[in-house]
Amino acid sequence: MSKNKKFTPLIFIPIAVAVFVLIFLAVSGHLTKTEDIKRPTAETSISVVNDETTEPTSANTDGKVTLCAVGDNLIHNTLIDAGKQEDGSYDYTCLYKNISPVIQKYDVSVIDQETVLGGSEFEYTGYPVFNSPQEIGDAAIKAGFDIFNCANNHIMDKGSQGVMNEINYFKKQKDIVYLGINEDEQSYNTVKYYVKNNITFALLNYTYGTNGIDLPSDKPWLVNLMNKDKVTKDIKEARENADVVIVFPHWGTENSFGISDYQKEYTELFSSLGVDLVIGCHPHVIQPVKEVTNDKGHKMLVYYSLGNFISHQIEIDQLCGGMASVDIEKKNGEITIEGKFVPIVTHYSRTDSGKFTFDVYKLSDYNEELASSHSQKGGTPEYYNKLVKKVVDEKYLDLSK
Repeated sequence: MSKNKKFTPLIFIPIAVAVFVLIFLAVSGHLTKTEDIKRPTAETSISVVNDETTEPTSANTDGKVTLCAVGDNLIHNTLIDAGKQEDGSYDYTCLYKNISPVIQKYDVSVIDQETVLGGSEFEYTGYPVFNSPQEIGDAAIKAGFDIFNCANNHIMDKGSQGVMNEINYFKKQKDIVYLGINEDEQSYNTVKYYVKNNITFALLNYTYGTNGIDLPSDKPWLVNLMNKDKVTKDIKEARENADVVIVFPHWGTENSFGISDYQKEYTELFSSLGVDLVIGCHPHVIQPVKEVTNDKGHKMLVYYSLGNFISHQIEIDQLCGGMASVDIEKKNGEITIEGKFVPIVTHYSRTDSGKFTFDVYKLSDYNEELASSHSQKGGTPEYYNKLVKKVVDEKYLDLSK
């Protein structure tokens, strides 16, 4: 894995001891791989992606995890062209070169893959019906992302085959988790878990819809749609098995800084079921961060929208996104979650060749000189600082270098 993370080192032991341990584990039912582990229950399978080579030895083992999440990886035609090489191949390392050192500082990093990675079987297209080169995924992984949210309104843009192509792509990637799309009914009924630094995370991803494109009648399980029965069933299962339950909903009203009634309705449901962290996308602009407490006193942190991560949208408000920066600690069986909102800016400009170059900056690193070279004028550091302070409570803002 390209990301510089801390992994539990392998310990080489004498062959006789190793054989004994393997036999013991096989008999006791604990022999596992570092790949997905499927343990069927009465109704729902459980898939565990273990990032540490061994499972926690105790439910009360202490641990700390730093997690970041970013918004829509929205690949318009000009971004597709930006990665096309002279020999006809594609390389998108350029899109994330500036922000990747920030991403790689975290133990776990999440991205919303807004456009389907349908690959070369289909023509590469931007808005309104997207299909992105799978090299976009390669570059995002190289930049440091571990977890890809795939349930969104554009996931069906190339039909069921586009979804299956994306699934097959991610299945080939080592130590990468994809959420929200399913290769079969068993996968649809599977809660995915991710173990890091002795903390078990349940990861759930849903979308409000697929732009009016119906799921195939023979594959109603292909994409996780926001359905209260489905959501309730998944979260109840997750709550029984995880230290931390995270929901990544694709929801809200496009280009609105406000929280919709639909978002409020599902926020109440998530809170009542004991979700710990909600990180939303879809509106293409940032929305508030709030802490919600249910009638049992359980606290849930909600990032309603992180806006865009990278795109070629043209409104300056759409070019200011956010990164959820979250510290999770387990101590004596108790979980504490502290979150910040780190503003980011998508920067793009046209070169002499006519192609556009793109990059992503933390707002704290974005200066007047950069703003003056942006193709869209008006998105100054001053403007964006005022915007984020208007939308996000300052107690959550991280404007540090």
